[in-house]
Amino acid sequence: MATTDEVLDAVAANLAQPKRARTDAGEVEQHDLDKQVAAARFVIDSAARTVSPFRSLRFAQIESPGATG
Repeated sequence: MATTDEVLDAVAANLAQPKRARTDAGEVEQHDLDKQVAAARFVIDSAARTVSPFRSLRFAQIESPGATG
């Protein structure tokens, strides 16, 4: 998975380039900038949210099968 610095660098590089470029070899078009920013925000947010698989155990109610109470 890309690091947050790589994602930010890629979006910054895309800001400096045109959306569509045409040469003799062919034509290239980038995604819309708002979609790139949304994707970068998603990657950054998901990288910041490191969730432990044991986090749900805090909310689990554990009862022994033979206990009364």
